[in-house]
Amino acid sequence: MRFKRRDRCPFNDTPRKRAALERKQRNEREALPLFAAQVAAEQASADDIMAARAKSWDRAEREGRARDASDWRRARAKLASYPADVARALRSYWAINQWPGTAIYLLSMMNMFDNGRLDAVERMLGRGSGAQN
Repeated sequence: MRFKRRDRCPFNDTPRKRAALERKQRNEREALPLFAAQVAAEQASADDIMAARAKSWDRAEREGRARDASDWRRARAKLASYPADVARALRSYWAINQWPGTAIYLLSMMNMFDNGRLDAVERMLGRGSGAQN
């Protein structure tokens, strides 16, 4: 079955990110000039913030991959719930369409079929135009 692989990209601690962080922290200090020393004392170091961002990035990547895997399991279960001829027609249509190969699009396609809005599959099944009465 056609699918779009989720690319893994690591968090990169770059000089541009550190410069942006320094600007942000400087703006926070300058926004309250009377409390600049207190604001500076409460700000975390750049190394600590970058380490926290890397950890957060890894967690978000894991959660996104888990969500994608869950969506694919749900899509495959839904596809398996159709009669064999309908599932075959849906797989054929999925293989030739130009939609992104994600589980969400596959689920949307099956939802369209369930609601009579996928005429091409209806024609593949020999059911005519697919209009509901």
